[in-house]
Amino acid sequence: MKKFLPILGFVIFTLLFPSFVSAEKITDYHAQISLEKNGKIQVAEKIVYDFGSLDKHGIYREIPSLKSNKEGKKLQMSIDVQSVKDENEKSYPYKTSWLDGEVLRIKIGDANALITGEHTYIITYEVGGAVSYFSDHDELYWNITGNRWVVPIEKASLDVSFPSSLSGEQVKAICYTGSSGSTAQNCSTSFTDGKVISQTTESLGVGEGLTTAVSFPMGLVARLEPKPVVDFFDTFLGKIVFVLIIIVALAWYVVLPIVIPFIWWKKGRDPRGLTGEVRAWFDPPQTQKGRPLGPAETGTLVDETADTKDIFAAIIDLARQGHFMIVEKKKGDFSFVRKDTDLVRLQPYERELVNGIFEDGLTEVQLKDLEMATTVESVKNKLYKSLTTEGFFAQNPQTVRTVWMVIAGLAFFTGNFFLALVAFIFGRAMPRKTVYGVGQANVGKSLKNFLSSQSRQLEFQAKEQMFFEKLLPYAIAFGVEKVWADRFKDIKLTSPDWYQGYDNRAFTAGYLLSSMNSSYSSFRSVATPTSSSSGFSSGFSGGSSGGGGGGGGGGSW
Repeated sequence: MKKFLPILGFVIFTLLFPSFVSAEKITDYHAQISLEKNGKIQVAEKIVYDFGSLDKHGIYREIPSLKSNKEGKKLQMSIDVQSVKDENEKSYPYKTSWLDGEVLRIKIGDANALITGEHTYIITYEVGGAVSYFSDHDELYWNITGNRWVVPIEKASLDVSFPSSLSGEQVKAICYTGSSGSTAQNCSTSFTDGKVISQTTESLGVGEGLTTAVSFPMGLVARLEPKPVVDFFDTFLGKIVFVLIIIVALAWYVVLPIVIPFIWWKKGRDPRGLTGEVRAWFDPPQTQKGRPLGPAETGTLVDETADTKDIFAAIIDLARQGHFMIVEKKKGDFSFVRKDTDLVRLQPYERELVNGIFEDGLTEVQLKDLEMATTVESVKNKLYKSLTTEGFFAQNPQTVRTVWMVIAGLAFFTGNFFLALVAFIFGRAMPRKTVYGVGQANVGKSLKNFLSSQSRQLEFQAKEQMFFEKLLPYAIAFGVEKVWADRFKDIKLTSPDWYQGYDNRAFTAGYLLSSMNSSYSSFRSVATPTSSSSGFSSGFSGGSSGGGGGGGGGGSW
């Protein structure tokens, strides 16, 4: 199919731009081949190329190095380009390259100079493995012009000379013309002055060429066979690689999707904890050294994911502890006012959060002006690391999930949709708690049960405002803050010292919850990286000259 593409392209180009194409042609194509004693052949192709009125840099010549035997096996000849000159022996600049390792391309001309009209190119090269050896004769079967020229050839000819003198009875020759596979013989051959001469009797169209077969006595030249082309997968190493590819493909497309549920069953499921979940518990989980976990840690431990709700719960808890005050100057407009600068007793993720809010020593910041995306991601990472180090998880849960999400992504892009689905579903559940972690997660779930319960028997626990404030951040982390606030709707509360409202209305749990929900919406917007729906970055944050759409560049050759 490849050999017909240039011809097809030329035909289409001819139909669209006939005046341009008709300007180019080869007026004379003459090749001289000398058979050498060592079995190689010396080839000198003289190509008289007429560019017409077009401005071009030069020409290119493509010479296949492969030939096939009757069994279809490919054999490769060696080709060594020696020179490219004009009719006055002046050298042309040229470059050689290989196309697919099979076709030698000789690109002739100067990229910095344009030429027009008629020019002569004499390409000299040596070929090893061109001669075929039979039981009763040796033979040179040679395609002189090739069948992939995209311009017509007015006339073509070939001279074949031998290393020793031969008579006409010792040499046979036949020629063919036309496209590849044609048996037309619009050409003539003769044996004159010890040479075989072959020439066309009609011009050659686009994609047509001249081929000549010359038979001569055995032993005249050395036996120099072309090298068999051994496909990589036919070699010993190639066969090993092929087997490995089959094994990997089988494992990737068949075995792994089936094995993942078993991996989750053996290594992803949480073990049985020493402490079970109960209807109500009034204290948060603890580390093995007895430190109570904060609301962000507790929320992450229970659902194995550090999310924005957990980070916001940590902010409320830090304000409750007296590190800063939340001030609502007008409805929906929140500020953080620094009160305590001693952060030594805080956990690393809490220090990261406070420092992210009060950068550069500021003592008051507006929530809407903060850019917390980087800080929030760092806090999440520290939460995962802390819970793993403290022995709640066997491995960092985010790292475990990331590995399986990468597998799911690779599976999707390799068309293995079943594996992508299985890896995505089970990968999210693959993080595994330790026995201690399961027990403390059950403590956290028990606390959630208490916070979300409306049972009258538990109402006596919710009589003190300090008790309400202490557990509010945990309720926020669990997403049950509304239920928790409803428990205090009939109880008279005073405005806490860590929160200041924007008016003098009566303070209630519902009022505080409304403010907290409003501030959470603001926090969520500043905690999320700014991006468009299509993934473009904003020109107002990180923009620069040359960014965004448009622009580009180009040039002529």
